[in-house]
Amino acid sequence: MILISLRYNKNVMRLRLEIPDAHAHAQIIRIGGKTMTERKEPEVEGLRKSADRLKDRVVIITGSTSGIGKASAILFAWEGAKVVVVGRRAEKGQAVVGTIKANGGEAIFVQTDITDDDQCKNLVETTLKTYGRIDVLFNNAGCLITGPFTELTKKDWDDFISLDAYSMFRMMQLVLPVMEKQGGGVILNDTSLAALDSKIPGGAIYGFVKAGVNHMSQLVAAEYVAKNIRVNNIQPGLIATEMTLTGAGADGFDYMASMMPMGRPGTALEVAYGALFLCCDESSYITGCSLLIDGGVRGN
Repeated sequence: MILISLRYNKNVMRLRLEIPDAHAHAQIIRIGGKTMTERKEPEVEGLRKSADRLKDRVVIITGSTSGIGKASAILFAWEGAKVVVVGRRAEKGQAVVGTIKANGGEAIFVQTDITDDDQCKNLVETTLKTYGRIDVLFNNAGCLITGPFTELTKKDWDDFISLDAYSMFRMMQLVLPVMEKQGGGVILNDTSLAALDSKIPGGAIYGFVKAGVNHMSQLVAAEYVAKNIRVNNIQPGLIATEMTLTGAGADGFDYMASMMPMGRPGTALEVAYGALFLCCDESSYITGCSLLIDGGVRGN
């Protein structure tokens, strides 16, 4: 996920992935040909016929109370997975579980601050106690940070790395032994187009960390490839989610969307389908790779 600022100012903008609804205001925007009269995250709709691509797989998805994580949780369950929805907001997490169950799927919610070691351990232990195995870990939780380079602080550095790098590192450490013992598994890390793109104003820390996670994933993939564990990344561009529509930089969203080669932002479900591919057996010969889902931005 990327945040593009149209101007510099002296305020460092920070936005965690899971935020309360705020700054919403009436404005018509178009996403995938649909008109929305208010700024809110689009509902997850338009699921294709299920092919049971994750039938009976146990999947942990962090940051899955909104955005890409939410869409992935609903889609993965639609494709037969037993999904562990993870986030800090209990009401939203339970709502995602409710949607999954209404669709005939199976899911639980585990309230977790993914930057807390003990809560991460509890997440893994609860998953194993409930389902007995972990087939897929989708490290999706993250936040945004951007600002003039010389005004970023040590706290900015520490907070961002804690969520967007260390949490993925720690969750992989906790889950890899489980996957190795059971004979295999899949890990997917959500990074960003910013890992490759140097044209994002104020994105020094953001791009640096995202690129670092990409490389970490490749190294872990190489270490575990012989143990039947695949590790990949997805790199979304501008996607219409709660984070981009209602948070810092949201006033520039429509303009940036109009500048996209496809003339629109991506949807969370479009990213979720890319994630599904990398988490199911259709990608069984793919590991150590990064999949760009940016509507052609990099190519232009």
